Amino acid sequence: MAPAATPLHDLEAVLADRLAVRPADSYSLTLLTDPERAQRKIMEEAFELCLELGREPVDVERAASEAADVLFHIVAGLVGAGVTVDAVLSELSARRGGRTAERR
Repeated sequence: MAPAATPLHDLEAVLADRLAVRPADSYSLTLLTDPERAQRKIMEEAFELCLELGREPVDVERAASEAADVLFHIVAGLVGAGVTVDAVLSELSARRGGRTAERR
């Protein structure tokens, strides 16, 4: 049985399609084909999330929105680099089993 698709898998599929089709004027395509731009956007969005998480009290909706921006840009960077969401999820699963302690 195949694992259930997640919103991250759905996003990955949309971004892979953008990379294959290469639509004109696609913001996503610029992230997929320009690793430096993707890196800058990941850092920018992560910083914005950190600012939201540092507010007292935390605005839950705003923090979730910023986290979604971070995840979007991370997945775009991963797709552009040929790294799958499943590879990331597998790594997270392996960490639950304690496998990565020797890699740090």
